[in-house]
Order: sequence, then C-alpha cells, then structure tokens
Amino acid sequence: MTLKIRIATRKSRLALRQVEIVKTYLRKEIQTETVEVITSADKILNKSLSDLGGKGLFIKELENYILNDKADIAVHSMKDMETEVAAKTRIAAVLPRGDRSDVLLGKYSSLDDLPDKAIIGTSSVRRAAFLKSYRQDLEIRLLRGNVETRIQKLHEGIFDGIILAKAGLDRLNISEGNVIPKEIIPPASAQGVIAIQSTENKKNQYEKDLNDYLYDINDMNTYYETLAERSFLSELDGSCRSPISSSAYIVDNDYLSLHGAVANLDGTRVIKSEIKGSKEDAVLLGQELGKEIMIKSNGETIYK
Repeated sequence: MTLKIRIATRKSRLALRQVEIVKTYLRKEIQTETVEVITSADKILNKSLSDLGGKGLFIKELENYILNDKADIAVHSMKDMETEVAAKTRIAAVLPRGDRSDVLLGKYSSLDDLPDKAIIGTSSVRRAAFLKSYRQDLEIRLLRGNVETRIQKLHEGIFDGIILAKAGLDRLNISEGNVIPKEIIPPASAQGVIAIQSTENKKNQYEKDLNDYLYDINDMNTYYETLAERSFLSELDGSCRSPISSSAYIVDNDYLSLHGAVANLDGTRVIKSEIKGSKEDAVLLGQELGKEIMIKSNGETIYK
C-alpha cells in the first residue's frame, strides 16, 4: 500500500522550508501533499504573542487539521509547542537539531557595541528578559511577522537591532547577524528542533504504517534532549511565553547535561542551575532541575 501523507503547515517561507526538510527524511516511495494553513496569529501582527495566548496559537490550528482528518501530520518549530499536546495527538518524531543559538542582526556586531538606549526588536519574552538582565538600558519593542518582514523592518531603520533564531536563518540560507553567547541569552526549550505531530490512535493499517515510518526518522539524541527540556518547562508550569530557558546536551552517548535558567520579566533577577544524569532519566532530570530552581527562588514564581 502506497502511503500519501498530507502535511499541515503554516504558509511562511520558513514553515514551508521546514516541510521540505521533513520530506528529505521520508522514504522515497511515500507521496506527500502540503496543506498550507493561515492561522489566526498570522493575521494579527499588532499584538504580542503573549497577549494573544502565546505561540501555541500557531500550533492549535494545525492540530485541528490532523484531528479533523484534513491532514495526517503537522510540522512545527518545537520551541513554539506547549508542553502538553492536544489530546489524541503525539509528537511522532523530531529531526536532528539545528543551531540553538540566537542571533543579533543589524549594523552592530555584538550587544556590547549597541549604543546606550538602543532599540531592539523581538517578540520573545525570554529574549527580552535575559537581554534586559545583561543591559538594562536597552529599549525592547515588539517585533512580529515572518523572518523576511522582521529583517525588512530592521533595514527600514525602525530598530538598532533585532534578535532571531539562528536555526531559522540557517534554513533560509540567510547569513546575516552575529551569534549571541548562550551565557547572555540562553536558548528556549527545544530551540532549533523540527517536530512532527500525528494522531496517536492507530485506527487502521494506514495510521499504523504512518506512525511506524515516522518513528524510523526520529533522532534519538534530540528526542532525549527535548524530553529533558520540556520536562523542566512543565515542572515550572512554564510555556513558550515565559522567560524560561532549558538546554540539554548528550554527553558520551549515554549521559545528559541539562542547563536551566529563569528570569523575571524586567531582567532584574535571574536564577540558573544545571544537572547531569543518564539520558534514560531525561524526564526525571527535568523535574528535579525544576524543583531545584524553585528552591533557589525560595518558592517564588519570578517568571510570571
């Protein structure tokens, strides 16, 4: 039986590029159809994502496509996903991770080179909080839209600099910008990861074959890293609209090092910690690190 997979995605150039990357991992005999979706969050660009309910808005409408049999899978930037996916769906596979760094674009080569009270564009509360922690003088302004739109606003002189994810720029073959050290702006949970979401109920042979194929392309190192990172985020009851960072690394094939950080919204307080253990205990490590962060904050939820 020939498989034809309908792939739900947003219509941005980056989202469509990520679908093309997914297709390169699928078996050649699998046929594909791209189902382009314009989400509500794509239409409203004058409000922050946190005001609209977070980046999960992008995800929910794509989830509805697979739940209502308008598509078989959905392709996401995993950092945009909530820690709990919709009922009756699952993360079927993650691809090998891209660069998890953030990049400063503009005429200044580093954050230290920015003039006093420079205007920086971002839609991320995480980037804004850790940026303010590093330089309180900077003015952070809302920047929404696709990658090309954001870069255009930079070139129009609206901002002194903007911050974007390096993985997205790499996928679009955009070489502008300079990497910001992770010690200054630590990555979001699952940053740089492309995730594939499917329905979890294998009602028939077609769905069983589909999920088996997706399991075959699952990158296990990325899988364990994101398990730990998202477990940490869940333990803190955080989301993609919280100033929380978690970043895991596989060490010596069998071990995992997890780094976590939280900040308050104005960046005046930052708490960091890390933990190491077996990658098989990825979920437990995330939970333990979350508890450690809460102890260090004296039980205060500083990141909300």
